[in-house]
Amino acid sequence: MHARTLASRITWIVAGAVLAVAPAWAQPNPKRYTLDEWMTVTSVGSFAWSPDGAAIYFTSDAGDSGTDEIFRVPIAGGPSEQLSTNPPGVRPDPKANMQLSSDGKFLVYTSSRYFQNIDNIFRMPATGGAATALTFNDAIIETAPAISPDGRTLAYFSRTGRGVKILLLDLTTSPAWPRLFDPGPKFERDPVWSPDGSLLAFNREGDMWIRSVAGGEARRVVEDAHAGGNGSPAWSPDGTRMAFTTSKSGFSQVGVIEVATGKVTVVTYEPREHADVAWSPDGTSLVFVRGDGMSRDVVVAPASGKRPHTMLTSGKGVRSSPQFSPDGRTVAYIETTGNRTADVWMTPAAGGPPRQVTNSMGKINPADLSVPEEVTYPGPDNLPIPAMLYKPKNFDPTRKYPVVVQLHGHPGQWNHSMVMMWQYFIQQGFVFIAPNPRGSVGFGQGFHDLHVGDYGGTEYEDCIRVLDYLGKLPYIDMTRKATWGGSGGGFMSFVIATKSPGVFQAQVIRAPVSSWKWLAMERYMSPARFATPSREPQRAREEFGGAYTDIPELYDERSPLNYVDKVTGPQLLMQGLRDSSVPPNESKRWAQRMRELGKADLLDYVEYPDEDHSLNRYRATIRDMLVRINHFLNTRLRLDGQQ
Repeated sequence: MHARTLASRITWIVAGAVLAVAPAWAQPNPKRYTLDEWMTVTSVGSFAWSPDGAAIYFTSDAGDSGTDEIFRVPIAGGPSEQLSTNPPGVRPDPKANMQLSSDGKFLVYTSSRYFQNIDNIFRMPATGGAATALTFNDAIIETAPAISPDGRTLAYFSRTGRGVKILLLDLTTSPAWPRLFDPGPKFERDPVWSPDGSLLAFNREGDMWIRSVAGGEARRVVEDAHAGGNGSPAWSPDGTRMAFTTSKSGFSQVGVIEVATGKVTVVTYEPREHADVAWSPDGTSLVFVRGDGMSRDVVVAPASGKRPHTMLTSGKGVRSSPQFSPDGRTVAYIETTGNRTADVWMTPAAGGPPRQVTNSMGKINPADLSVPEEVTYPGPDNLPIPAMLYKPKNFDPTRKYPVVVQLHGHPGQWNHSMVMMWQYFIQQGFVFIAPNPRGSVGFGQGFHDLHVGDYGGTEYEDCIRVLDYLGKLPYIDMTRKATWGGSGGGFMSFVIATKSPGVFQAQVIRAPVSSWKWLAMERYMSPARFATPSREPQRAREEFGGAYTDIPELYDERSPLNYVDKVTGPQLLMQGLRDSSVPPNESKRWAQRMRELGKADLLDYVEYPDEDHSLNRYRATIRDMLVRINHFLNTRLRLDGQQ
């Protein structure tokens, strides 16, 4: 037993309040950065070119509010300028879904002032200044704003009493009442304007449709893809074609369709995932992202479907959202690697050396950080399970290191992108391993679907088998092991705690699912709150193959809340009370059951009243979590030299 135990308690954290606990470690590291230095690391979320190509607008948490704000940076070089502001005394909220009008005069964005994902839409001058609210409902999702080419109308989708529907708002009249785009019974989302503003492409129940803004019947652009659906429509500059993605092959592929005739041109057909398609200004080329396991690269290809394709990026990393410059000569994109956070980069469209546009690493030198290795190990049926392995930068193979097993959310993927909180602990002397069990994305639909009807079953075996792999590494101290997971990874943490009690010496858990029955009930009974823009409230889980009322035995058997009596290891459980993905009651019930069973000394339960599912809304929250996790792992894994 520990010389010191943590009593179970509910700790309430208000954004801005930080624990004054200094990290304690046995061996100093000459390249170790302080917590203050780590807190200078930020990240770019999205970007858009200015119409003249002279600047890039982007969202980042680098501003004074500690949340995502809107910035502009000149392409020729120079400092970034923060454009969005927050009224004095008003809680700052992250800006997302940023769109720039075609004339470059104004921006629109979403912000959830009441609850996670309960977005409203705002407009502000592109030069910066006060924002004006365009929507006012703090109880439903209103998101995915799209400005018409003439800047006079805003399209967006909302969860209404009719279901998920697209609305159109007149931007020339204030105030204006939005009108329904299509009064039919089907659910629609993600509107995309045609270049002349006469048509909208949109997603209807997993497929790509178009409809005249003036009215009339909607038309499906591509035949039903069944598995995976069609999506990501992108109009050609002349409006005669659309690029799209389809998952018929089991991997997301890129195609181009002639809108008038329905003729499809195949652009990609290979066992790789593709996404984020955009057109060149002259309509001859497409740029998109091509996945290769745990990396993603930017590719330019002829829209005609001909070869060759031009790879614009290389090396281990994750690239996203590529866009041609207005003159078509340059492609900008977001890039992150294992030791560099997400930033805007650009490269010549014909190929050439890339150039970094933004720099979000703050006071941290990427060269001082660890770069992960790709490894595999066999699952229970010998299926190769891909994983990322991180060693400390000053790795000594003769030493014994504590290890953290990272468990990702559902469906999720660990890849070559930087997670600042991981690097903070790796520099302290941890080895991290991040498995991608069956059900993970990025490896094809077949790999993902292996968990359908068996969620928490063989997938659990995939995760626990990582211990066999770690046990063969001479530098791992198998007496000092921890798991760390959130959302679906939090659920898997609970599964491990109840199916393999005592195997791990500590568990860090965020926003977990503890009972599938209660989760399904709360999501279905409270669809306005416990929903996301891309997920419908539903009683049935595809992972189990039916609703609780149909297969209650499976739901109960896969719900860790029913087996809390088996828990023997210490847990740090953290929950945001504005979480719309996993209701906070999932954590509250677990904490209550632990207390009822006399396991209070094994649980440290923390609630963040003003945080959402990811617990990264505010930089102060991230700092607080780092201090808490540091103290928890230091104590539970005896990293202060205590035996």
